[in-house]
Amino acid sequence: MTSTDATTTQPSFGVADRIGETFSVLRQRFLTFVILSAVPGILVQLASYATGLGTTNPLEADPAATAAMTQSVGTAIFVLGVLPILVYAVMTGMMVMAAYDTKAGRPVRFGAYLTATVRRLPALVIVTIIAALGITIGSMLFLVPGLWLAGVWAVCVPAIMIEGLGIGALARSSRLTKEYRWPIVGFVVLTYIIISVITFLVAMAAAFLPVPAILVAIILGLINGVTTALVSIAVSVAYARLRDIKEGVGYADLAEIFD
Repeated sequence: MTSTDATTTQPSFGVADRIGETFSVLRQRFLTFVILSAVPGILVQLASYATGLGTTNPLEADPAATAAMTQSVGTAIFVLGVLPILVYAVMTGMMVMAAYDTKAGRPVRFGAYLTATVRRLPALVIVTIIAALGITIGSMLFLVPGLWLAGVWAVCVPAIMIEGLGIGALARSSRLTKEYRWPIVGFVVLTYIIISVITFLVAMAAAFLPVPAILVAIILGLINGVTTALVSIAVSVAYARLRDIKEGVGYADLAEIFD
């Protein structure tokens, strides 16, 4: 077979199909993903609100709380930096497993998700920080390098949860996404655009309505949580598609790992 033939017969990633699949998984078990994502998201937002730094309008912040937070740099770093990383790492890990159980037609198993995620939490946190820093720095260099790295490392979290990898999940993601990075970037970007439109509409409605600041914080936490759910499902779908294309592994095979 010539290189031309290999190129023409290469299976398609299918961006439109993956977007449809992502929203289908969310729709099938919407309440499950709300519990896994929105509740922790709201808690993080309320923690930020309690410091006086989480309101949508800085003028609404409690001056005493803001002053106290300014004096306590350690608390600020924990509440605004460490806590979200830990919470969202746990959320993402659990939702990756929930997505595969949903696609495989298996029941929800919160206990199994939490146990597996806590066991892999150090790897999740370290890999998430490395990927976030790399993508951020790359994005500062005319955006394209950041997008490329986002495609390269798109499926590192599923690689940790499914294959039990540590920092090697970055290299594993690189191998899986090879030849499909730009379609994956397009898939993730389109997902974010859809989410951003929804978030913008809700934020605009909250801005024009006489809503208490704490309620706005809860709404934003809900939106952030559902956003995390969609992104987690999206990367799970991408990982499953790549494993299917390159290794012939299906959803049922992935879900069996959690037994």
